Amino acid sequence: MDIFSNILIPIIILTIITYGKLKGIDIYESFIRGAFDGIKTTYKIAPYIFGIFLAIGIFKVGYGIEILEGLFYPVLKIFSIPKELLSLIIIKPLSGSGTLAIYKDIISRVGIDSIKEKMGATIVGSSETIFYTMAIYYGNLKIKNIRYTLVCALISHMAGVIASVFICNIIFN
Repeated sequence: MDIFSNILIPIIILTIITYGKLKGIDIYESFIRGAFDGIKTTYKIAPYIFGIFLAIGIFKVGYGIEILEGLFYPVLKIFSIPKELLSLIIIKPLSGSGTLAIYKDIISRVGIDSIKEKMGATIVGSSETIFYTMAIYYGNLKIKNIRYTLVCALISHMAGVIASVFICNIIFN
């Protein structure tokens, strides 16, 4: 597989360069222009990225997760969602790296092959870091009115969580 990967990437690059030359495109100039546009985009979205990371940090330090766990646990109990997964469910829409750290903690507490670990793995893969993604896209496009995006994204996140728990219970129990 490594040989295939090592050969495939240069082939893709050579194909792009060849196609560009056949079309009469100045490839180097296009590359430089694209890199410059990428730097401009990074400059435009950096404040939004810093803002979301600051908010996540404050949320973690300020016991926000514990407060939300207390509020949501009775509701999630209806769907047979284990208590150990609550922090994972809460942090997933906020932070990808935070999600992985919590998932690692879940593995150390419940074991690598437990049903709770499998539910956690499925939840990690079932949704997006909603707030981060929205901050990047809407911040870059300067969109102020997000309309129903957040509500729909959070509903889809919960649907993914419920489906993950349900399917894992069917397959592994």
